[in-house]
This record gives sequence, structure tokens and C-alpha cells, in this order.
Amino acid sequence: AKKDAKKDAGTAMAHKGLRGRRKATKSTLKDNLKDAKKKQLLEAKKDAKKDAKIEEQKAKNPEAGLRKWQKKALRAQAEAKSEDADIVEPKKKLRPQAEKPAAVEAKRKLDESEAQDGKGKKLAKKEARQKAILAKQHKQLYAAGERILLVGEGNFSFAKSLCEHLGSGENVYATAFDTEASLNRKYTDAAACRKEIEETLKGTTLVGVDATKLHKVKEFRGAFKTILWNFPHLGAGEKDVEKSIEQHRDLLLKFFKSAAQCLDPDQTASIQVAMKNGEPYKSWRIVQVAKAADPDLKLQNVIPFALHAWPGYEHRRTKGFEERFSKKDSEELAKGAKVYVFSQGKQEESSGYYPSGDEEGDDE
Repeated sequence: AKKDAKKDAGTAMAHKGLRGRRKATKSTLKDNLKDAKKKQLLEAKKDAKKDAKIEEQKAKNPEAGLRKWQKKALRAQAEAKSEDADIVEPKKKLRPQAEKPAAVEAKRKLDESEAQDGKGKKLAKKEARQKAILAKQHKQLYAAGERILLVGEGNFSFAKSLCEHLGSGENVYATAFDTEASLNRKYTDAAACRKEIEETLKGTTLVGVDATKLHKVKEFRGAFKTILWNFPHLGAGEKDVEKSIEQHRDLLLKFFKSAAQCLDPDQTASIQVAMKNGEPYKSWRIVQVAKAADPDLKLQNVIPFALHAWPGYEHRRTKGFEERFSKKDSEELAKGAKVYVFSQGKQEESSGYYPSGDEEGDDE
């Protein structure tokens, strides 16, 4: 019985040890599986890094890791692609202008037109400002309340415009060399201008007044702040140029001598002469002639003759206006003209410019 008991106890112990070994075997298998999975993950990460590194190297150097024949094939393929690109690109550049869509072409034309309009507007504004400056400069030569004598008037259109600018012709005396009959024959619009000056603007017009004998009119002596002669000219039609120049120098000399006696000695008075640019007027040497006539006459200023400053003024030749032959709308002044201002007595500071002694002059 004891033997059997020992046997049974030994068997039980054996079974118990077997169960322990079984448990140990299962645990070991689980651990082994976990280790295997970790190894697989680590190897997969290593492979991924290795592949990424290879791809990066290939991106930098496509021929890395390739054999010679593979490298040659890759180079040939790249050259073929480059040739195709060179062929296609010129076609894009050489596409005719006519193939552009209509909308694109219309927009281009519109942009060009707007750019030109912008430049034109800027230029027009600049020209308008310059014209306004010149007009103001010319008009500032005359002031309301000052006695002004105009000589050598033709159709009296300048005198009328001057009276309108001053607001009244009360102190304006406009004179013409021609007799009334001769004046009306040469300038058909003179009568209407004179009527408006006298009746509407309350100015004075006189005919038969010689610009070289102004001082012989008693009422004129020492009476005027300003004496103006626009475009002096004999109108004789002399063919000899040198003789004509001498004749006009003599005309201006006599005018300056006479006009100087009609300036108001109690104020800074001036004699003004408007002359066209160029020859033969430049050869008349108006500055030297004025000085020879009266040493007290000094050139104070020279300004451009601003035709646009005098609405209604129409330049006329001394010999008269003929519709069929004479140029209209002051076309005679297209080359420009200047107003020479000579002062007697105290000199005032000028806002214009001073010419040289040989400065060019004007006509009629």
C-alpha cells in the first residue's frame, strides 16, 4: 500500500512537472513570435530607408547603380526628348500674328489707343498752359485807366479787342494813316469795328494820322502812358531789298523821335512796336534805331506777340485786304512775332527776356 501511495505521489508530481513545462513552452512561443515581428518591422524600416536613399540618389544621379548598357539607353532617351522639345518650341514662337484671337488683338489695339490718347492729352494740357502764360504776359502790357495811343491801325480789329480786354475804350485812342475813303476801300470791315469802338466801348478812332508826325498834334504831346504800333510797314512794294531796309529804318527813326515827345513825362511811359520774326525785319535793327532817335529810350522788354490773347483780331497788310489774294485769319503771323517795349524815364523790373542788339523784328 505504501509502495502504491509513493507511486501515485510520484505520478502526480510528474504530471505537475509536465504541466509546468507546457506552460513554459507556450510563453516562450509568444515571446519568440513578438521578437520575430519586431525583427520584421525593423527590417522593413531599414529596407524603406534604403529604398528612399536609392531613390534620392537616382534623383540626383539617374545613372547611379546602372550598368553601362542601361546608362547608354537612358542617355539616348534623354537626347530624343530634348530634340522633340527643340522642334516644338520654335513652332510656338513662329506662330503668325494673324492667328491671335480677335479679342486679344482688339485689347492690344485698345491699349495702344489709350496710351496715345494719354500722351496727346498731356501734350495738349502743356500747350494750353504755355498759351495762357503768353496771353497773360501780353495783356499785362496794358491797364485800364492808362491813356493808350494806337498808330498805324488797319481794320481797327486790334483796337476793338484791346478795348474789350480793358472793359472800356475810354482812354484808348486808335489812329490810322489812311483817309476814311481809302480805309473803307482797303478794309471793308473797318467801319464796323470803328462803330463798335466808339458807340459801344466809348473809345476814340481817328483817321489821317501820320505816325511820324504825332508830336504835331497838340493834344498828343506828353499825353500817353503807352504808344503802340503793331507791324509798321510802308507797303510800297519796293523790289530793291537794301533800299527797302533803309526806308523802313528811316520810318522807324522818325516814329520814335515823334512818339517820344508824346509820352507822359510824369510816369514810366513806353513805346511798343510789334514786328514779325525773320527777314527783312531783323535787318531793320529796331533797337539801334530807337537809341539813335532818342538816347533816353531804353529797351525794357521783348515778349512774344500772343495772337490768341486778342479775340477778333485779324492781321491786315498795309496795302489792304483782298479776299482772293490775301491770307485769312492772321496767317501772316504763322512764323511768330515779338513786341519790343522801349521805356523812357524810370526803369521798372521786367518779367520778359532781353534780346541782343541784333534781335529780329517784324512787319506792317
